Amino acid sequence: MKLMGEVTIQAPRERVWNFLLDIEGMSRCIPALESLEAVVPHQQYRVTASVGLGTVKVRFNADVEWLELEPPKRALMKGHGTLPGSAGDATAEMVLSDGPHGSTRLTWWADVVVSGTIASLASRLMGSVTKKLTASFFDCVKRQIEV
Repeated sequence: MKLMGEVTIQAPRERVWNFLLDIEGMSRCIPALESLEAVVPHQQYRVTASVGLGTVKVRFNADVEWLELEPPKRALMKGHGTLPGSAGDATAEMVLSDGPHGSTRLTWWADVVVSGTIASLASRLMGSVTKKLTASFFDCVKRQIEV
């Protein structure tokens, strides 16, 4: 599943960058987050979250790692998550550029692959749920930074 989007945040690029790489600030915006811990500070994290896919609620653990950081322009990350009988892998990139009137344009994309039992049970719902959760995340990021 490929996802992409763009959001304009009324703040300088450096401020947006610092928020996105701050584990405490960013964690307030991750939907369904149960825990987030730094395995290697500013590089690798362990996440536990739960998501409802229709009548199926899944709780998963994931390891997330920044692969490339080009402050304050670009960040590339990958993640691998598991739950009983299923697995998921994701690669995501964020690119920050200057927008009009001192704003920041955040362009992002993600490639997500889910396999196993959960993929077969909830395949029709995953796309819409993922888009909803992603929109919620970026709406929260924008609100937190623009305050």
